Amino acid sequence: MKILIPVDSSKAPLAPIAQLAALHRAGADIEALVLNVQPLFSRHVSQFTSRQARDAWRAERGREATARAVQELAAARVPYRVITEAGRRDECIAAVAKREGVVLTVINERRPGPIERYALPAGLVGLTALLLTAE
Repeated sequence: MKILIPVDSSKAPLAPIAQLAALHRAGADIEALVLNVQPLFSRHVSQFTSRQARDAWRAERGREATARAVQELAAARVPYRVITEAGRRDECIAAVAKREGVVLTVINERRPGPIERYALPAGLVGLTALLLTAE
């Protein structure tokens, strides 16, 4: 059974790995597909950088983002494969799931804090973070 685990550099997507390890130890035939989606660059950035440089940057960022998941899956001896894609996150997750014949996609997102949930409209969260970190 193929299980897709979309990851980024945060810890939140790693939470389900313990359950996958337990399923594997119980005898379930699992193959974990660790997916990291890197952003596409705008036309303005792309015109000043080479495709090779952009691909190298995405590959490096992909390795960094998947390192923890790979480490945990290897320690639990769960068979896995790493996939790095470039594009919109939701579209890439759906495309990889369809292409690979995934049975289950495990998504564990970071929950917004109380300030993000109640006090600020969604568009102001990023602006507030920038203002709070500015010197």
